[in-house]
Parts: sequence; structure tokens; C-alpha cells
Amino acid sequence: MDASLVWTAVGTLGTYAGLGMAWLQLRVQPVENRQEPVPGALTLFGVSVVPPTGALPLETHGRDQILGPLWKWTRRPPATTIVLVGMGGIGKSTVATALAERAARGRRSGRWSRRVWWVSAADQSSLAAGLVTVARQLNADPADLEALASGAPDAPDRFWSLLERAAPGWLLVFDAADDPEVLAGGASAVGDGTGWIRPSARGLTVVTSRNSDPRTWGRHAKVCRMDPVDEGAGARVLLDLAPRAGDEAEAQLLAQRLGGLPLALYLAGTYLDTAVARWRTFADYRHVLDSGGGVRLLDDPRAEARGVVTRTWEISLDDLARCGVPHARPLLRLLSCWAPATPIPLDLLDARHIACLLRPRAFGQIDEGDADNADQLEEALRGLDKLGLIEARVSGPQTAIVIHPVVADANRIHLSSAVARPGDEPDANLVRRVAVEVITSELSGLSPYAPADWPRFRLIGTHLRTLLDTVAPHLTQEHLAALVSAVCTTGCAIDQSGAIDVGESLCLAALDRASGLDADHPVVLQLRHQLAWDSAAMGRRNQAEAMYRQVFVARRRLLGEDYPDTLVTRHELAWIAAAQERREEAESGYRRVLPALRRVLGEEHIATLFTRHEHGWALANQGRLEDAEAELRSVLRTRRQVLGEEHPHTLATLHELAWITARRGRPAEAEVKYRQLLETRLQVLGDEHHHTLSAHHELAWILALQGRWSKAAAEYENVLRARRRALGEEHPDTLATLSALQQLGNRHIADAFHVA
Repeated sequence: MDASLVWTAVGTLGTYAGLGMAWLQLRVQPVENRQEPVPGALTLFGVSVVPPTGALPLETHGRDQILGPLWKWTRRPPATTIVLVGMGGIGKSTVATALAERAARGRRSGRWSRRVWWVSAADQSSLAAGLVTVARQLNADPADLEALASGAPDAPDRFWSLLERAAPGWLLVFDAADDPEVLAGGASAVGDGTGWIRPSARGLTVVTSRNSDPRTWGRHAKVCRMDPVDEGAGARVLLDLAPRAGDEAEAQLLAQRLGGLPLALYLAGTYLDTAVARWRTFADYRHVLDSGGGVRLLDDPRAEARGVVTRTWEISLDDLARCGVPHARPLLRLLSCWAPATPIPLDLLDARHIACLLRPRAFGQIDEGDADNADQLEEALRGLDKLGLIEARVSGPQTAIVIHPVVADANRIHLSSAVARPGDEPDANLVRRVAVEVITSELSGLSPYAPADWPRFRLIGTHLRTLLDTVAPHLTQEHLAALVSAVCTTGCAIDQSGAIDVGESLCLAALDRASGLDADHPVVLQLRHQLAWDSAAMGRRNQAEAMYRQVFVARRRLLGEDYPDTLVTRHELAWIAAAQERREEAESGYRRVLPALRRVLGEEHIATLFTRHEHGWALANQGRLEDAEAELRSVLRTRRQVLGEEHPHTLATLHELAWITARRGRPAEAEVKYRQLLETRLQVLGDEHHHTLSAHHELAWILALQGRWSKAAAEYENVLRARRRALGEEHPDTLATLSALQQLGNRHIADAFHVA
């Protein structure tokens, strides 16, 4: 395949960035099955996407003064990061897309080609997903990929090492970096030049952002401010989109009225060329804007430009309602509650859960038996997509919806506005409630301990973070509690995936928003329990123990001694004692809580199995190896039956049994078990997951037990480097590996104590 004809969009593409996708009408075929390149093809999430006929990219009229230098810099990189800045809807992503398309096509002579990557910097999750995809295309090894996915401290160094080894002439676009700290990558500031954006003479890095302060981006960046287009360029945009709506003079007047804002021009031109348009000429559209007739006007003193954009799409929504699609408006309000510029999976929008927003005459009356709900949802999505208010994106078999940040921001303001609404405007509180209920319903089908579900949890985590900011302050206590509970579950899943700092950050944000609930509300205690786990996993074990004790006292008082949540916290107190090598206390704690777990939850419940597993581990650490092995083999049989062979909990029990085998004087047999365990963990968890590193650490111990000093030292050194990257210098696991390596130099082999 001719690489000069494709470019790769990873993470999230800039909304209205020029792809012009029509709703579910993409002609898609896998890249590996392509025999001949298709002119104009783009690579999107690993598939070749050909824009459908009639869905042409938005023209970049009036942007020659920006695109000219940018094109020159792609050919001769200036060793400077280019930052395109301006208000939302000004066309930053459109300009970056035009540059990316031109760079990817290269010269038709084929003398050279360029690799072009597009990464969303809207939030940490989207950034990590995009960077992993880029790194995979640069032939990164598993350790690099795991470091990028988990946000390890040295991840930016790894990424840029890969880029600097790539063929020169590449283009890397970081889109929607409105929060520059997302690109800091562990550096004190994004402008330090040690984070995700760095100057390079081998390729060009372009960033799009609303933050225009040059001090933010540092001395290695060139900030290029984008202003509205002039009347002539605006008129050409309108005429391209709606050629039958009037002459150039009328188009110029409308462009002036729209303030030259590209997003407003796009929405107006797209509307005027649709069959639903009530106002079909530039003059009529301008008259409606001036008079306010038929428009849901919104007084938004914070941004006149946003008010202009609001008026353009409210005209579109009015005419969709006039044509029998009034439910497009509440659906757009709903989509705006979630994270903008971030995929909203189509299957998340289950018509049964949003039925109350799809009823054109009875908002708030849920009719789950209405067979028309799915048709109404599709009808509303088609209408919004056709008018350019949302964008449909395809990633393999998955389809997602994305909404522009400006559209999302103004719709949320609409929900908060005190302006009287007509009958077809949904109740704001209903929309917010549904936004939460859709997410909580989605989580009911996922498991935080299933690796296959972790990518979905990471995406949901991004939307939950936005809901905490946009919806949480307006919720009733019941729905606020449901939102916080969803954060707890999602934070747990993100922690299990190895990105503990991301999970902790999400839970801390929820704790701040949970102030509307009582301090002893069960869901607040659940959140504090999860944050205690985060503290322990990050090595802050004394702090974690204090947090667990506070939660335990509250749960016992409010819920009772044998309530499941109380029992789980008792388990964690035993675990934290074991982690601090108070082994008798730990074994006693597990032994005392286990009968209650069996009685209340049952023998095969995941929490009961967890306690049985760790009770066996505590017995082993006391030297009671025969008792420990018997207990763990029983746990292993049940976990295999209930959870499966490759479930992380099943692998944890195999880990303990391998360790016991070594402690019972059979190191060669133990080595075989550890290597088998590592092979599976590498496939399931990745190379730098903390459980994988624990197995590597103990494999080094096994090698030392057999006198294979040099191989043991090499294994310890690899683990030490990985733990320093993933956990930091002062984490107890990092210190344990450093101590083992130092002892190995003196030919002394300490017992490998590990936290289950």
C-alpha cells in the first residue's frame, strides 16, 4: 500500500476537521485487504475510509497565510512545535486536517512519502490510546506500549525515542489540547520540552488548542493565532456548501453576520442545502438571525461567538422539529452532557434507556414497550449528522458519535438557562438524569476484573469525568449517588488495568463532587474505600490503613457487622497488615472474616474467593506451606470453574502456588510454573502491569536459588527499571527489587516476600 496516500487518525479526530462523514454510509474495507490505494483515502483507526460522494471536506478558504508556512515546515521542520490557537469553532482542526491530508499524499511522483498521525489530546485517556497506536506502528516493543498505556514517568522519553528513530519527514498532530497539562507527561509544565511535545528537526509537531498564552507552550513552541475569516472567504465557504442559496453579495452579508466563524459558516451552509430547511436563502437566514424569529435565543454573555453558533444550530433544530423530528433537540442536549471531542459508542445509546427523550409529545413518560424508539433514535441521529451537529466515526466494527466542544458547551449552557422553553424543549433535569442512567446501565454488563472490559472502562471514565463537572451539581441525591457509584466501579477497573494514577484521579474528582451527600452515605464510603486501595497500591500503606479503619468504623456503625461492604473492608485491613509484614495479624484477620463471607455471600462469590486466596498466602508467609498449598489448590479449582483459566484472579493463585513450590525446595519446577505464568500474564495484562513485574521479580529469585547469578541479576535489573518507570523510586516494590539486587551482589538470597 502506498503510504503517501494514507494518514492515520488515532484517539479522537478533530470534530468538523474535514472528513465530512455521512451517517453510517462510509465505504470501509480493512487496510490489509486493499490491493490498490484509493485516491483520497484516509486511514482511520486501522481501516481505510473513503469520504462518500457529496460529503466533501470543509474548504479552508481564507487560511492560505497559515497553511503556506505550515506546508513549508513539513518539508523543512523548524525544530519548533507549532501551536494553532483560537476560540472554539475557529477552524484549528480544519487547518490541521488540510495540512495532514496534503502531507500524507506527498508527491504523486512517489519519490517520498510521509507518515502522519493524529492524536486527540482532549484528555489523558484519549491521549494514551492514541500514543499507543502510534507507537505500535513504529514497532514499539511490549514494554514501550505498556509504559505509554499506563502513563509511566518515562513514557514521553520512550515515545520520542521511537519518533527520532523513524524515517524523517513525519507529521504529528495533537488535537484539542485545550488543557495543556494533558501534554505535560509528568513534566512540571508542558513548555519544559520534556513532556509529550518536543522540538525535532526530523518531523513537525502541530498542536491545536484554545490556550493562546505563549508562556504556557514554552520557548520551543511557535504560537500561531487563528482569527475569523474575512467576508470574502466566508462567502466562498457558504457558496460551496449551499450554491443555490443566493449570490456572492448575499453570502458576504451572511458571513459578516456570522462573524466569520468557520463553525457557524459550516452549520449555516449545511442547513441551507438540506431538504428540511425552512429558510432557503442567505438573505432569509440572515433575517431570521437578526429578528430572532423562530430561533431559541440564548443569552450567553460569556462568548458572543458561541451565541452566534448557538443561533445557527437552533434554526436547524427548529426545522428538524417542523419536519417531524422534534426529538433531535433533546438528543443533542443529552450528547452534550458527555465528554466533547471523545467517542460516544453508538451502542451506548440504547433507545430503551433514552425513550423518555425520544417521545415527541410526552417528555418524561417512559414507554419501554414502544417499538418505535429505535427508529426515532436513528431518525434523530441521521438528522443531527446531516446538519453537521454531530459526527459519526467508524473504528473497525464499532461506530461512535462525537460532538464539537463548542456545540457541547453551548448546549449545556442551554440546559442551565432560565429562558422559558417552548413545548418541544426537554426538562433539563430529565436530560441530566438520563445521561447518568445510560452510563450506569452500561456498567451493569461490565466487570472491573475482566481485561477485555478495561478499554471500555477507560472510555467511560473520560465521560464520567465530564459528568462530574457538568451534571453532578444539578443532580438529586439519588442520581448523584448513582454517578459516584459508577465512578467507584470504573476507578476500580482502571486500577486493575494498571493505570492506578488515572483511577485515583477520577475518584478524587468524585469525592470533591460528592459533597452534596452525607459524609457517611454508603456510596461515599465506597469511594473512600476505593481511594484507600489506590493509596496502598501507590505505596502509601500507612495512609491507606488509616483510611480503611475510618471506613470500617463507619460501615460497622451504619450497616452492621455482617453487611457485605463491612466484610470487604475487614478483608482489606487484613491485607494491609500483611503488606506491612504483620503476618500473624493478617492471617488472624482473614480467618475471622472468612466464615461471615461464606455465610453472607456464598462459597463461590468473588469476595469469598479473594479472602480464601489471601488467607492461603498469609499461611504461606508464616511458613505453613502444606496448609497454604491445600487451601490455594482448592481456590484454584473454584476460580477456574467460576472465573476461567486466564482471569487475573486465577493467575494470582497460580502465582502463589509457584512461590510455594520454590519455598518447598523445588526451584526447577517452580521456574517452569513462573515462565508459564509470565507467558499468560504478558498476553492478558501486558509487560509492565504490576502483577507481571511481580512474577518477573520472583523469577529472578528462582534463578538465584539455582545459582544462575548473572541471569538473576539481569532479570532483577529489568524489573528495577520497569518498576522505577511505573511506580517511582520510593514505592515499596521498587525498593524490594533494589534490595534483592544488592543482596545478590553479595551472593545472599532473601526470601521473595510479595503482596498478593
